This record gives sequence, structure tokens and C-alpha cells, in this order.
Amino acid sequence: MNHRTHVLTSGAVVHHWSPYEPAPNRGAVVIQHGFGEYAERYLTLQHGLIGHLAGAGFEVWALDLWGHGRSPGRRGVCHVGHAVTDHRDVLALASVNGLPVAALGHSLGGLVTAASVAEYDGDLAAVVLLSPALPAAMPRLGRRLLGIAAGLAPGVAIPERRRPLEELSHRPEIIRATASDRQMYDGQIGFLLAATALDAMEGLRAHLGAWSPPCLIVHGTADTYTDPAGSAELAARIGDQAELRQVADGFHELLSDTDGDLVLDVVLAFLATRMSG
Repeated sequence: MNHRTHVLTSGAVVHHWSPYEPAPNRGAVVIQHGFGEYAERYLTLQHGLIGHLAGAGFEVWALDLWGHGRSPGRRGVCHVGHAVTDHRDVLALASVNGLPVAALGHSLGGLVTAASVAEYDGDLAAVVLLSPALPAAMPRLGRRLLGIAAGLAPGVAIPERRRPLEELSHRPEIIRATASDRQMYDGQIGFLLAATALDAMEGLRAHLGAWSPPCLIVHGTADTYTDPAGSAELAARIGDQAELRQVADGFHELLSDTDGDLVLDVVLAFLATRMSG
């Protein structure tokens, strides 16, 4: 694959992989990674998704969130609203050649992707959300206090139980590879990210009436990092354009879990069908 990077006006870094010639260009897929990880992780872990997409004839665009990967900023500190704006800029870049464009997001990247798509004024062929982080609404007083904390101490971790790496995947080799990856951020979500994730979710809910692209949502029933009920609610709100696939006993990183081959096949088939034009 050919690999280049671009820098958005915000300073965030975007990766672009394209198949070697003479592979057909069937369109572009914009991947959005989750909290703590980074775009290039999808070359080696996450079932090597970038290589599979390139092998199927797709070019791939992937944003490193602010504070992640090659993007600047304090590690792990990210304003989700700014990430949504960056994501829409990436969608626009991927659309330049006029071929079909799809968006795929995992975990926090699922929220960023969905919020971006809901307000995007361009055409998208498909959307895939894997274990998306879709926070429930917070009582008004708690939300106000969270906003104050975000302003005073944006990078300070919110006080909640730390989820063990062993709940990312059932496969021990994936846990070992993740634990030894120095590019991964292993801290907790901070107040700024938590507060702005709630804002992004409110924006998503407000714009769901205008949702138009077909959407595949895949979530494991044993996910402890993000709530499968949020995916079910989003699918119901989108309606006929959404397809919800629940993976029995699936953990958070479905592409790297025991049913990873099945999940990859489902994702590739969904994209191929929706991007056949």
C-alpha cells in the first residue's frame, strides 16, 4: 500500500493509504479509531483492517485524534466536538475523486463518526459503527458540574473504575500486544473528553431525523467498555436505514476477538454491497 499523511488546519494528522496499481479503486473508507489507540494500529491489530480494505480495492483515510497517534496535544486529551469537525474535513478529502465514500468508527470513534455523519452535507454510501461509545444523558446538575471540571482540569481523569485490558478481547495474544504497545495511551478518560462526548451525543440525537446513509452497527453482548444498549437505541432511532448485529459474548474489540473473522466478513460484505456503484 502507498501511505501518505496530511495535516488538517486544526493540526491533527490524517493518514491516507491507497492500493498499489493496478488495483481497482472502488471508493474510500474513512476509519476513526477509539480512545487511547491510533490510526496505524489498524495495520497490525484490529484484524489488520486497513490491509483488508486496500486488498478489496478501497483507499483508506484515517484521522489520529488530537492527543493520539501522530497528532499533537497532551496524550489522551481530546475535545470530541473538535474531533467531529476534523472528521468532516476528512470526509471532504476522501470525497474529492468523486468515488463512493464510507465511514467506519470504533468505540469513541463510533461516536465521532456518527455525530459527524449526522451533520455532514455530502453524500455517503455507508456507515459502520463497531462497539460505539454512545453515552446516556446525564442529569442537568451533574452535567453542569462536569462542564466546570472540564474547564478547570481538562486532562484530569474522571473517577470511575478502570476497565481491565482483559475485557478488550478474549484472545490473550491481543491483550499482550496491546499492553506492550507504547503508542497506546493507557490512562483514563479525562473531564474534557467526557463533557464534550456528552455534547456530541446531544448533537447526534438532535440530527438523527436527517440521517440518510445505510448504517451497520455491530456490538458484542459482553462489552464492558461501551454499552450495547446504546447501539440498540441508536439503531431504533435511525430506523430502516440501520442494521444492528449483536455478537454473542463479544468483547469490546470485535475485530480482534474470537469472532473477528466473522465480524470482518460482515463489514466487508456490507461495504462492498453499498459501494458497488
